[in-house]
Amino acid sequence: MDQTASPFEPGTRVRATFGRFRGKTGIVVKTATGLPEAFDGPVLWVRFDDAEEPGLVAGQFLEAA
Repeated sequence: MDQTASPFEPGTRVRATFGRFRGKTGIVVKTATGLPEAFDGPVLWVRFDDAEEPGLVAGQFLEAA
């Protein structure tokens, strides 16, 4: 899948459903680029509500909040 094809546009509010950010909500900043092809689907930079810096999250572990 093309990593630039994301159902989550920058500015979309999302909630993480798995991993270290599980249960946290935040705003999509942008789609990550230059990552290995091993990732299934887009990987996104998300600025979570309680964090100063955005975190990387695979799109398959995000849902609209």
